[in-house]
Amino acid sequence: MNKYIFAGVAACLLAAQAVAGEVTVSEAWARATAPGQDSASVSLHITSQQDAKIIAVNSTASGNVEIHSMVHEDGMMMMRAMDAFELKAKQEVILGDGANHIMLVGLKKPLKVGDSVPLVLIVQFADKRKEKVEVKAEVRALTENHDEHMHHHN
Repeated sequence: MNKYIFAGVAACLLAAQAVAGEVTVSEAWARATAPGQDSASVSLHITSQQDAKIIAVNSTASGNVEIHSMVHEDGMMMMRAMDAFELKAKQEVILGDGANHIMLVGLKKPLKVGDSVPLVLIVQFADKRKEKVEVKAEVRALTENHDEHMHHHN
């Protein structure tokens, strides 16, 4: 009986976290979209055991996926696409905490609460080795913000 309990607990932990070799991703989620909205942001926590960078993100849910940074320019906040996003060894990074985030552009269908969005992060290490990390981002209520999500789950 204990092996079944252990297997159930292990399955729950894996559902909440994606681990591929040296990269761990957790708490991946996206907001549900409003009618007619064709883009959405994705929030996640990511940790690499070595210095690395995210060089691409793909998803079957949208035509394009971009990593964005927010910069203050001429008194306005501007969103800029990034070619890569640096990951320092053993330092958790939160994408979606205001400054940096992942954008799904050209959604193929609206994101509805309870759905999940498949993502594939391509991470490149200093030695040029690449690793694919498959992630499922849970779709949450349109009114929930990233801070509320952190508060409810910590």
